[in-house]
Amino acid sequence: MNAVEKLAERIYIETDFGRSIATTLAGIIGLGVYLAYGDWVIAAFSSVISFPIVRLIASGLHEKATRKKIRRAEREEAEYRYGQMSADEKDVVQYFVEQGGCVLTWSQINNSPLNTTAIESLIQRDLLSTSVTADGMRETFVLDAAMFDAGQAVR
Repeated sequence: MNAVEKLAERIYIETDFGRSIATTLAGIIGLGVYLAYGDWVIAAFSSVISFPIVRLIASGLHEKATRKKIRRAEREEAEYRYGQMSADEKDVVQYFVEQGGCVLTWSQINNSPLNTTAIESLIQRDLLSTSVTADGMRETFVLDAAMFDAGQAVR
């Protein structure tokens, strides 16, 4: 295999999004410079100089789009799960929202008008768990953060 074949193989098996876009755009820039000026040295330098800049920009934009897609999928999943809940389970989620956080103490839950069966149901769905406050003094109920956000969206 000669050097050109090795380079072509390496380019076409590349899976990094930023590098793939940077390779393409650097090639287009180099070709454009060559066609405009007819000087292959300036064209090569233009490609080499533009590659890392384009790669950084493309990687950043791709990463941002990927994070946004993941957040959207998590939000949709939480909204779907919220929609599948019984009225009593939704009341529990809304109680957390009304109290202003996804963590409530046992005394707050015990003094609430909530259905204990709905609380147990949310625990079985892995949407509600128990924990301890940071100072270790009180036990708490912790609602899944994505479910809390879904409850806020409904409210």
